[in-house]
Amino acid sequence: MRVLSLLAGLLLFGSTYSQEKGVVLDSLPIPGSDDETYALYLPKNHDPNNLSAIVFIFDPAARGAVGVKPFVQAAEKYDYILVCSNNSKNGPYEPNMEVADRLFQHVLSKYAIARERIYTAGFSGGSRLASAIAVLAGSIQGVIGCGAGFSGNTAHIPTVGSSFSYVGLIGDRDMNYQEMQRAGLWLSSMKIENEILSYEDDHRWPPPEQLVRAIGWLELQAYKRGIKPRNNNTIENLFREEHKYALVLENEAKISGAVREYERTIRNFSAYYDLDSLETKIRTLKKSKAYKKESKAFQQVAKLEDTLTSKFSRKFYEEVELERSMDNFKWWRKQLTNLDERYVANESDYLQKMGKRLRFQLFALAIESFDRFVREKENKKAIYAAQLLDVQDPDNAFIHYRLAIGLAKLDLKQESLYHLEGALKNGWKSLDAIESMPAFNILRKEEKFAQLLEKYKG
Repeated sequence: MRVLSLLAGLLLFGSTYSQEKGVVLDSLPIPGSDDETYALYLPKNHDPNNLSAIVFIFDPAARGAVGVKPFVQAAEKYDYILVCSNNSKNGPYEPNMEVADRLFQHVLSKYAIARERIYTAGFSGGSRLASAIAVLAGSIQGVIGCGAGFSGNTAHIPTVGSSFSYVGLIGDRDMNYQEMQRAGLWLSSMKIENEILSYEDDHRWPPPEQLVRAIGWLELQAYKRGIKPRNNNTIENLFREEHKYALVLENEAKISGAVREYERTIRNFSAYYDLDSLETKIRTLKKSKAYKKESKAFQQVAKLEDTLTSKFSRKFYEEVELERSMDNFKWWRKQLTNLDERYVANESDYLQKMGKRLRFQLFALAIESFDRFVREKENKKAIYAAQLLDVQDPDNAFIHYRLAIGLAKLDLKQESLYHLEGALKNGWKSLDAIESMPAFNILRKEEKFAQLLEKYKG
């Protein structure tokens, strides 16, 4: 893998360049590539004559500016360069690794980067790619994984020999919430420094304040490893912010969350402060009825969620192999109704969030599989996944539009027209996008295609 050899052997770093600071620059070209580009952010106080820390960011939909923007606040606070590919996206790892390799080669030769302060980050599939690169390269200092854990390839899983730090960020309604908790346990078992930060949100790039927390923790790791001079003011500010965060949770009667944050405070700051009083507080909180009730509920939900996840995955892959639903999707409709009535509408916050996670998990399983079946020209399996998505969310214009494009790529005209009509019927307004979409070229001679465009004009 070229990424591996590049980061292991690169000795010369660039230092001569002129780019605007304090703004997100998108679509900067990578010379020698096939029209590959990236987004860049240089902090306002960036000095090109000093070696800088850098975060290589990977967005699952190859949206460079979208990947950079959530990190800007943290980049300004801690003086990090931000770079995000406009070509790496969800899909097979090998071509994404090649894209990442060319990005690394160009950026590390153009900008003055501190060799020991190279970080990777990503969201969803980009998170899996970011950790895979760190494992294979062996020269990444830290990983910021957002909304997903590791690649399913065992060669990409961190082990005892992995030398990077890892901070995971996950919304409590994110479909991969339980997966990220397990990732933290795995990293700890492998003796890899890690923190898992959870907050109220679903499956999306974390809010800027959470990324400030993440990079603040990486700064502490840099002090701990001796790769950056210790800054006592930064340590003091980080300690106060973390302690305040725990106090807010305690005052809101979120006792298990408060305990988690107090324990995090002790892990990260006991080397600098006497925190015996916090240890006493943790012991007291853990004896409370509220903590015991919350802990029990969390464990029960985690077990139930794993059970339902396995149940749904088994059924999905059984039917994928058959390339059809065995009962015209009656089983799926019943399960979706149960999810909505028993869990999404439940008064219990834990069960409600679990229901939402499972709903999104089923959607992701179907849409990601659909995309893979389209790439691999598995027509019948693609049709099955599209039908399941229609059952899950029949009124979603964007999903219908996306399915119409994928099915058109497979020359499945009638199926594509069905979903194109579904998109228009449910509010898809951009006729220009339809008329200019190359995938729909196979539909342009179809009478129904012209009828649909005429019907929904204006």
